[in-house]
Amino acid sequence: MLFFPTADEDFKYFRSQGYDGSINDMHYKAMGDLGYTGSLNDRIHAYLVNTYGNFYDAMRGLRNGTLTFSLSAYIVNGFDPDFVLDFKNSYYRKGGSNSTLSGSVTHARASSATMTNSSGVLVTVGNNVARTGHHVYNGSAWVNEGILHESEARTNLVTYSNDFNHSTWTKFRVGITENVSGVTGPDGTQTVDKITPIATNEQHRVWYGVSSTAVGETYSAYVKSAGYDYVWVGYYEAPAFKYAIVNLTNGAVTSSNADNYSVEDVSNGFYRISVTKTTSGSSRYISISPSPTASPTIDANGALTYLGDGTSGVYVYGAQIEAGSTPSSYIPTSGSTVTRAADTLTVPAANMPYSSTNMSIQMDGKMTGNNLTHIRWFEDADDAILLETGTNNFTFTQEAGGTVDTVTGGSFTSGNLLAFNTASRHGSGFINGAISGTALTANTTPSALPDLADNNLVLGYDFMGTIAQFRMWDEDLTDTGIEEAST
Repeated sequence: MLFFPTADEDFKYFRSQGYDGSINDMHYKAMGDLGYTGSLNDRIHAYLVNTYGNFYDAMRGLRNGTLTFSLSAYIVNGFDPDFVLDFKNSYYRKGGSNSTLSGSVTHARASSATMTNSSGVLVTVGNNVARTGHHVYNGSAWVNEGILHESEARTNLVTYSNDFNHSTWTKFRVGITENVSGVTGPDGTQTVDKITPIATNEQHRVWYGVSSTAVGETYSAYVKSAGYDYVWVGYYEAPAFKYAIVNLTNGAVTSSNADNYSVEDVSNGFYRISVTKTTSGSSRYISISPSPTASPTIDANGALTYLGDGTSGVYVYGAQIEAGSTPSSYIPTSGSTVTRAADTLTVPAANMPYSSTNMSIQMDGKMTGNNLTHIRWFEDADDAILLETGTNNFTFTQEAGGTVDTVTGGSFTSGNLLAFNTASRHGSGFINGAISGTALTANTTPSALPDLADNNLVLGYDFMGTIAQFRMWDEDLTDTGIEEAST
């Protein structure tokens, strides 16, 4: 079977991609690079089923001309991207030829960091190790979301993040059982503590205090039911508590007065619960209190009171206090504060396609928070291509010679790991963007495309979340194409 209309076109294409041998040899090798196994016929059959859903419908479409058989899984509107970063499938391309992660992009981080592997285990990777293959739980399975990228350095101010019995943690009418046997934590070890309220009708909690004047802090911990199906997680700043009460059977928030909160299901009954304070202050405390009901008695200051039974409680793991408006990846501590350095992802200019007339770009992943910069391709204050988010929308920017042209659209409510898929087209007389398969209204006022041929591109310049894929073309995909690319 030919991938292109003629054998000559087939031959020329595969040679241009770095393959050699006969046409069938090149077909076989190329399909293998896309992850298909077996004989050549097996590989082509699997590709058609995977790409078009049904082998017979695919063949019918190919015969009548309604489908175009393309080797590349990354082609859009007939254009194959010269540059691809597919972090989910570990496929990389530069200059139209297969590459590697390190050969395509420069990653750096001046510290170790945590991520979740394919088994759902929280693991630590070393300095400068890209967190590819980061998995997120979708309620039934762990899903590969690509690369975990955090452009903000964060510091865990809790000095004993996983030792709730340590003297730095204040206990109010609760007992602490350390490293409970038979209970596996998010890191795959039995290093989970249990908080058990004593049998008195009073406040029951543990807390950890820090002094800080940061504008906005996030407090978080992993919690699982140990007899009590609810937990109160919050912070104290005189004279009152701010909190969220979470149902540990389903992750639902039953009550909250916090500025912001989030609940992430991390499987095995554990939820990572975070609450955020958006203003500045001092003498902050993270506080964790098991609760027997969804509606416990809460006093005027926001603390809850109930009669404990001396047996039931909650399991806890990995507490964190960090300056920032969103939770970041867990930073383990054992005796002192620890800083996780910022990630950087830089695409060297030499690796990218560039045209002085037309460029197209696509990016998808999951973002946390707002006011982010996904893409920064920048020469100086007068020439740049940017993709940014505001509080609830996307802005595509093209600046040439100091003249700024933008297209803004889309609508979202910021949160933790919010899915996005965007594409844009840039030319000497236009700029437009598409969000989740819908093109915006093109801006046709640009008079030039910025000259960025010699400039690196920073991916995830100001970004917290995961990146699944990034593609670039030195072509105009058209509005139809950017809709397809962002679907």
